[in-house]
Amino acid sequence: MRRHRSTGTTKRVRLATTGIAALSLALGLLTAAPASTAAPAAGPSYPEVTSAPPEAKLPPAGDNGPQSYTIKADSAQVKQIFALGVDRHETKATRTADGKAELEVILSDAQAAKLRAAGLAVEAKSQAQNRSAAPAAAGVFRKYSGPGGLGAELVQLAKDHPDIAKTVSIGKTVLGQDILAVKVTKNVRTSPDGSKPAVLYMSNQHAREWITPEMTRRLLHHYVDGYGTDAEATRLVADNELWFVISANPDGYDWTFQTGQRLWRKNLRDNNGDGVITAGDGVDLNRNFDYKWGYDNEGSSPDPLNETYRGPAPSSEPETRAIEGFARHIKAKFVVNYHSAAQLILYGVGSQVATPSPDDEIMVALAGDDAHPAVADYDPDLSAELYVTNGDTDGQMNEAYKTLSFTPEMSTCATAAGYLPDDPYTVENCGSIFSFPNDETLVGMEYAKNQAFALSVAKSAKDPDDPVSSVGRKAPDLIADRFEHSYAEDHDDQTVAVIAKRALTNRKLNYRVNGGPAKTAGVKEWKGGKRYGEQGSVYYAEYRGDIKNVRTGDRVEVWFTGDKAGTGKVESDRFTFTVESGIAEKTETLVLANEDYKGVNPTYPPNTVGPKYAQQYVDALAANGIKAAVYDVDRLGAPHHLGVLSHFKGVFWYLGDNRLTTDAARENTDVQGDIYQDAQVTPLVQDLTVNVRDFLNEGGKLAYLGETAGYYGPLRSAAGGGIYYGLNGHPDQPCKVTVDPTSDCLIVSDDFTQYWLGAFDRSATNGASGVVGSAAPFEGIDKPLPGTASNPLNEAGGFLPTSSILTPDKFPLFDSRSVATYSGNTSGPYTPAEGKWYINGLHTDNAYKRLTRTIDLTGVTAADAAKLTAQFSYDTERAWDHAIVEAHTVGAEDWTTLPDLNGNSTTKPPTSCEGGDLVATHPQLKHYLTVTTPKCLSTGTTGSWNAFTGNSGGWKPVAFDLSAYAGKKIEVSIAYVSDANTGGTGLFVDDTKVVTAAGVRDAEAFETGLGPWVLAGPPPGDQALVGFTRSQAAFGSSVIATDDTMLVGFGLEQLATAQDRKVFVDRILRELYK
Repeated sequence: MRRHRSTGTTKRVRLATTGIAALSLALGLLTAAPASTAAPAAGPSYPEVTSAPPEAKLPPAGDNGPQSYTIKADSAQVKQIFALGVDRHETKATRTADGKAELEVILSDAQAAKLRAAGLAVEAKSQAQNRSAAPAAAGVFRKYSGPGGLGAELVQLAKDHPDIAKTVSIGKTVLGQDILAVKVTKNVRTSPDGSKPAVLYMSNQHAREWITPEMTRRLLHHYVDGYGTDAEATRLVADNELWFVISANPDGYDWTFQTGQRLWRKNLRDNNGDGVITAGDGVDLNRNFDYKWGYDNEGSSPDPLNETYRGPAPSSEPETRAIEGFARHIKAKFVVNYHSAAQLILYGVGSQVATPSPDDEIMVALAGDDAHPAVADYDPDLSAELYVTNGDTDGQMNEAYKTLSFTPEMSTCATAAGYLPDDPYTVENCGSIFSFPNDETLVGMEYAKNQAFALSVAKSAKDPDDPVSSVGRKAPDLIADRFEHSYAEDHDDQTVAVIAKRALTNRKLNYRVNGGPAKTAGVKEWKGGKRYGEQGSVYYAEYRGDIKNVRTGDRVEVWFTGDKAGTGKVESDRFTFTVESGIAEKTETLVLANEDYKGVNPTYPPNTVGPKYAQQYVDALAANGIKAAVYDVDRLGAPHHLGVLSHFKGVFWYLGDNRLTTDAARENTDVQGDIYQDAQVTPLVQDLTVNVRDFLNEGGKLAYLGETAGYYGPLRSAAGGGIYYGLNGHPDQPCKVTVDPTSDCLIVSDDFTQYWLGAFDRSATNGASGVVGSAAPFEGIDKPLPGTASNPLNEAGGFLPTSSILTPDKFPLFDSRSVATYSGNTSGPYTPAEGKWYINGLHTDNAYKRLTRTIDLTGVTAADAAKLTAQFSYDTERAWDHAIVEAHTVGAEDWTTLPDLNGNSTTKPPTSCEGGDLVATHPQLKHYLTVTTPKCLSTGTTGSWNAFTGNSGGWKPVAFDLSAYAGKKIEVSIAYVSDANTGGTGLFVDDTKVVTAAGVRDAEAFETGLGPWVLAGPPPGDQALVGFTRSQAAFGSSVIATDDTMLVGFGLEQLATAQDRKVFVDRILRELYK
């Protein structure tokens, strides 16, 4: 399966959930349910429901519920907003008169307070603005349960149309409500489930998306009411099995009709079992499915307070299990899973950015493209257009049940308010993007523009690989994977590929060499590689064939053919490649020269016509007995994964003097009126990244070297996790951010370095003068790094291993390790205060990290003035996350926290204590804090609160008086305590001592171990999972290794001698070519 779409047509690709993906994620919101609620796996029909559902018995609310806020933010502040775990997909941005972005965000009270404390202007929308959402008003929207509800309508509809409609229960919700599905087909009561081509229309996985049940309900009525009078509806009902799940989240939907809960998203799982529903409850049902559940923490969240909380386990929720069993039972050809509000039609792979799949040909034919979307003003694209998702509906449907799925994201309130010029609805009185006007005319207009697409899916169910498009598109039979350059050796074979319909027979590779006679060869299906797998290959697949015995200089024309039933022979488009010269026999390594000597960062002498350092790489490899070829990116563009990269065992991709591959038009980037440098690259970088990723997926090995390897510029977070490369929808045009930093432009995602190269983050390292090995294969290495005349070592890459954030026990696929550091006078707040090792407490949400020891003071008097001293460097979210030093007498529960004798600590209680969430998460804090209204008290059941918060400004000496414990044994813990949302860098500890008036009793700086300290787990009753580690500099890794890659924060050319380069390359080869 070809995994790359050319940048000429690629739109923004942030791993996002497709329609089914969104559904599965939404359904996954529920956690534990009785086994009896699970849907049957297959076989028997579901029980018919003939009585209207009773009014749901909802639990009480424990807070005010999520509300809609507007926030004026510059590009840097956008990071703080998204760090709270809000769904970027459901965040609306507009531009204010002063050039800032005004974001509409759904937040809990605590999240809004946190942003205000950080200095952001956060304003709640008024009740007047929420008029379009008023549930009590007469109009369209109504609850699911109870008299007059949607459930009652579905039951009555089946009674009114017994020959074509039947309402069944496919499972139960957390609260025990029936999840109703309506089956519509001719002779419905005698037609076995799954006996005709099936389509599932589903909606309302996310509770607040009120427009979506109306979409599905009206579509249901179109088919049922039109049967016998509308020829098209009659035919579709007769020939197909149409299923409608009006609400996949009935509990959550009913909850949104409660006062203050209109914007609730998840299901109603009571996560902490306290009997009330608060922001920390519920599971996102579109992140709870089994397929790639918990793949990473970006596509879903492990935090119950996060809107995309995936639940405690895959398929933990009864709603999820109901949909899984139902989908397995009916074996639908398509699912259309309606969501709102973003005006998109999403499909395809959601767990990885920029990953088209073969079946996308069907999806594009039905959904359309930017110029001709199947729903007016909607944007069709890959599920990962906006962001990655995992545990989602699309992935589950496609991979588990071979069902193609769409996620239409319906219109926002603001869009609907503009449908009619003289109605009472305006953008200004929209309560949120989800508050679709409660108006029959506007809802009807929204349905009407979606109807044609919805019907086209049903029309296509009989023969999905020949879809009936509402925009006149066809799904091609064959799509050749084109390239221009081959790096095959003389008399070697060149593999070529095609995306082809599985229904074709006699698939053939055809080619002509240098204008000679046409030849044919067979093709075989490709199985997807190491990571991609066979995603999205139900009706199409990638097939590959070999052109034998090519020679240097050959020009080869390629095309593919197959036989199509009822048509005869069909043919792909044709392309021609040239076999390049200079590839010696048995060349196993490619030097990928990415010096950007035609670029502007830096500017090169005008007579530069080729790479400056490539020969040094070739020579260093040759000195190790390895033949290498050079590929000049400036001259040839991005190397194709089959045409070029597949001919090599490994690739050395280097940057040389190149800081960022960019051009004059992208040297400066306008972001809401502010000009930024280093914020944009050319589309070539996206092509390079994806092609190299394709190579790794097929077993290739990579060393990526350069000071700015893994550098994504100053707007990395604000852009959504990457660096801009073009305008959204027009990648050939430079990025200009006018409204939304996360969607106006396309990005080269940082997912490649995080999840493939093992570096979660990068910072420039100052003062580095050499590279020192710290682990195999670089043990014993100690080489100077003088740099070059044109490129001194002044921004060496210092990397944070991904495994320090996503630990290997939970995320083994991303296992990465630091294998070298820097020597020299490296300094900074996150490098050890002395020596090479320290205690590393990188921030994690809901943390209670503890470094603990026992101190024996039995022979000490108060006059000895015992103290614990240390050096702390911390960067915490001020007033929300804290470092504390806890102490108690061994064998007693007299816990307290100790103040810093040097004056760096505060007694002010955490802001996150207000409301009780922090103490509920970390019960140990009850010893030091008392939750009261409106403010917490800084005393608890046994002790008082003393803590460090904010940014220390580097290393600070701290000291703690132990004289009160003279004559006793005590246990002391240095702890880092955080709340549920976002944070700073964390807490770092070095140079600990126990001192008395007589001098130092013991000292530990962690150079050879922990000494008397232990890395303790969290206190009893606390669920924090990630603790401190003993490590070298958190961002000080000069080389990060994975099983297949090496990421190096400098270039070979910056080593002092050819011998040093030889030795360094030898160590890389030991690991990658072992």
